[in-house]
Amino acid sequence: MRLLLCFGLVFLLISCGETVTKKEYQAPDKKWGELFVEVQKQKIFEDSKVFADATPKFKADSILLKFEKQMSTEGFDLKKFVIENFNLPNYAFDEKKSTLDFEKYLETTLLSLKREPNDDNGSLIPTRKNYFVGGGKFEESNYFRSYVIIRALQSIKEDTLAVNQAINNAQFIQDFGHVPAGNRTYYMSRSNPPVFALMIKKLAEKDPKQLEIFGTQLMREYQYWMSSESKEEVSKQKEAQGRGEKSFQKVAFLPNNNLLNRYYDKENVPMAEISISGKTTKGFYENLRATHESEWTEGKRWLSNSGLTQTADILPVELNALLYFMETTLSEVYKAKGKDDYAKSFALLAEKRKAIFNEYFWNESKGFYFDYDFMTQKQRESSTLAGVFPLLVGLSDQKQADKVAQKLEKDFLKTAGLVNELNGSEIGTAEFQFFAIEALKKYGKADLAQKIKDKWLKTNREYFAKFGKIESNYNLLEPLSPQKNSHQQRIDGSLSVLLILLKE
Repeated sequence: MRLLLCFGLVFLLISCGETVTKKEYQAPDKKWGELFVEVQKQKIFEDSKVFADATPKFKADSILLKFEKQMSTEGFDLKKFVIENFNLPNYAFDEKKSTLDFEKYLETTLLSLKREPNDDNGSLIPTRKNYFVGGGKFEESNYFRSYVIIRALQSIKEDTLAVNQAINNAQFIQDFGHVPAGNRTYYMSRSNPPVFALMIKKLAEKDPKQLEIFGTQLMREYQYWMSSESKEEVSKQKEAQGRGEKSFQKVAFLPNNNLLNRYYDKENVPMAEISISGKTTKGFYENLRATHESEWTEGKRWLSNSGLTQTADILPVELNALLYFMETTLSEVYKAKGKDDYAKSFALLAEKRKAIFNEYFWNESKGFYFDYDFMTQKQRESSTLAGVFPLLVGLSDQKQADKVAQKLEKDFLKTAGLVNELNGSEIGTAEFQFFAIEALKKYGKADLAQKIKDKWLKTNREYFAKFGKIESNYNLLEPLSPQKNSHQQRIDGSLSVLLILLKE
């Protein structure tokens, strides 16, 4: 059954007001212009994120004027200039082995990552309430991980802190129309896999009014992902489809007037926080930014046969599953508000997405869900843990869930946990262990869910016993070997997942 996923755009535009932003924020590459370019080009700092997160000691106009006057003078020392005019972040890593017991370490370390709202006049965007950072060099929040943080906070009876995280995300949507990947200005042009609906549904289990409270913001996030935030954007989308283009921003045009979604960042330029050396191919930054929006930055999932990243050409399983969940949740929101016509409209949208979801993502012969390349009009061959998300959101039928469970146990499950993808890097990541466990429990696969949980807890307990810390991911073939570049990974999600698994 092929159904039109094109929705009532006028209905969407009427439902929410225009975006209102209290303050104009600029990413550091735009704010500092040539100064930023020179600092990064000359590699003044080993990590590009250092200057991206630096805070000015003086007004921006004053610093830029000084730079313009001094940059051409003989003996100009750029690093000295930066140190004189900016406060640089201290991203030293504490390698001291913890002496706490495992569970106490998890809770204490997570709570130590709590920060108060702060406007540092640099790249940090102030939040409405306290928020959680990633640790190490990640002194900012992360949208994708905020859901597991909420779950962890609930598990340790910190309900107010849990609600605060949802409030922060709602405020971002209110001010910017979406939740940025993190509360940094250089993240503003992209989001993350949309988990706001998961958040408010979880909060609503204790307080049903949370659905109504956050419903307006959820509606606006839906507009963002459907590239319909304004009448002008709606018009441009229709024009692009009429010209026979393959996509428009975050939506891809499919046969029979169907629409599905992709990761996409409007800024097709270098990323302020990541240094890239050498020449780049056409579409390099478009795909790099889309990859970072997905939060799936390791492995081979997005690679073409020639080894190039092509994230922007791919319809991801988990993204479209989460948008299905957003549609079903919006139906509940409007039903709770007594707006039955709107509730029915979103229920229909969810049904339409479900109908074409199986057509594009489900592979009956392989018994699993696969991403879809809308440029080549073929399913991708990589088997990844993204395949658990249709179960997580209740999109699968029982037969599909049975086959997914079989493949997880037969192919993905190793001694130390689930690998993120088959024929990839043998990496297992905390968040995807959690989503797989949750997904399996929804379809009566409690034994397999428990097996995965036990293996992941065992891996982390043994690693903690050896090194006095835990990691966000592990090479599951050598889980007790020191993990490479562990200081380059956030730890907030891993701490949260372990607390949930231990407490719930």
